[in-house]
Amino acid sequence: MMSRINTFLDQAVLPWPVKFLTHRFIILATICLLVPLIVFAHSMDFVLAVNSYLNTMSVAVSSIVLLYATIAEVRDKQTAAMQEQRAQQDHQHVVEMHQMVLENVNFQHEEIQDLKQLMAQIGQVRVERAKLPHGSDTDLQALHPRGKARFEKNHVRHQLSRQAPHALGDAIAAITLPPAEVS
Repeated sequence: MMSRINTFLDQAVLPWPVKFLTHRFIILATICLLVPLIVFAHSMDFVLAVNSYLNTMSVAVSSIVLLYATIAEVRDKQTAAMQEQRAQQDHQHVVEMHQMVLENVNFQHEEIQDLKQLMAQIGQVRVERAKLPHGSDTDLQALHPRGKARFEKNHVRHQLSRQAPHALGDAIAAITLPPAEVS
């Protein structure tokens, strides 16, 4: 519900004040109002009207800047979380591929040892089976610089909370991360 309201506001309502306030003529007219404000300082009604207009414009512009900065921050966090998730998936794929290569090396090593034994039987020579120097059980996740914690489910949320350790950071994480990771 809230995302539909935000989408409606972003698409139908907020572009109009932004277009109005960022129009060159409006900016030039606002700046030009500063001169009559000084010249007609004796006219209290004029000064109050111009001052009210300038205060309103100031509040509107600062609110819009704050809104768009917040939106940009949320999008940056979303992008960072997606990039982190993608990097984690890519890393997991590399780990799986490396594990497959290790298994293939073990399989080929066993086949070579079987062939050596077969050749030794044909030549009536005794040959001992050699073992792989690195062993067959290598824990690749433990070899990662961050250790096994890198592969935990809430790793992305933990990293985000360390970078933005305040209520806004938690709110952004709640908005940007999938529901499974927001626990």
